[in-house]
Amino acid sequence: MSFKETSGYCPHCNKDVLCRAQTPNHVLHLILSIITSGFWLIVWFILCLKQKEWRCTQCGQKIEL
Repeated sequence: MSFKETSGYCPHCNKDVLCRAQTPNHVLHLILSIITSGFWLIVWFILCLKQKEWRCTQCGQKIEL
């Protein structure tokens, strides 16, 4: 997994913090798609559509952006 980062307000920390969400490792999924003759594309597509869960890097709590 790789990460996306942005800033946001954490109600638990009561301040603006760096927020992080996990995203699929696209290089890995490309390699798996090639090895499986494209069958892995279905899994990759589903993972890309999945809602990202943003978390505070200070306390780890979920954050709604």
